[in-house]
Amino acid sequence: MKMSRSIVLAALLVALVTTPGLAQNLSAGPRLGIGFGNVGGDVEDTNSNFGFNLGGTFGIQLHDYFRLDFDGQYVQKGFSEEETIDIDGLTNAEASFNVNYIEFMVPATLTIPIPESPFTPRLFVGPALAIEVSCGITAEALDTEISFDCGDADIETKSIDFLIFFGGGVDFALGAGAITLDLLYDLGLTDLNDVSGDPTSLKSRNFQISAGYRFFFGS
Repeated sequence: MKMSRSIVLAALLVALVTTPGLAQNLSAGPRLGIGFGNVGGDVEDTNSNFGFNLGGTFGIQLHDYFRLDFDGQYVQKGFSEEETIDIDGLTNAEASFNVNYIEFMVPATLTIPIPESPFTPRLFVGPALAIEVSCGITAEALDTEISFDCGDADIETKSIDFLIFFGGGVDFALGAGAITLDLLYDLGLTDLNDVSGDPTSLKSRNFQISAGYRFFFGS
């Protein structure tokens, strides 16, 4: 019975995507950007980590003013801390926590077409699921830098993070599609600290700037 329902759902999806009216409202494209990751929760005085993001988007324009997107991206997040320690006198030490994810995002997008203008502003909000692919630490003190995996320092993090995100952007019509520019901020809902007996709460934060190109199909 489950197999039959799966076949029916797959057939309906194929039928929807291949319907001429809907196909004219499909779009997809790549994007690339930079981000500034940090954490919230029980920690203070942390600094942002610089990182990159690379991904793509697939969209269905359901109305002149509404589009549902399905996005995926590889994103670098994390944070850094500075501390003064006593090694042959006072020394500044810095540790950078670098966590990389594959994220799946579903933004509900309000599109605001401007008559006789190539620009289309957008606002969006939605949920996201992030899957950790690596976690590393880079520490520096006394002009010496070392790098190691989080597990080597008994630092355990949760491998799944649920997030909400919001932001805005603009499309600039060019050729068969549009150049896109987006600003996005996401808030992690999961306490990423998975160290046994440590009550410290860590929740990811990330500000992201990205640019790309969106192809429109069937128009």
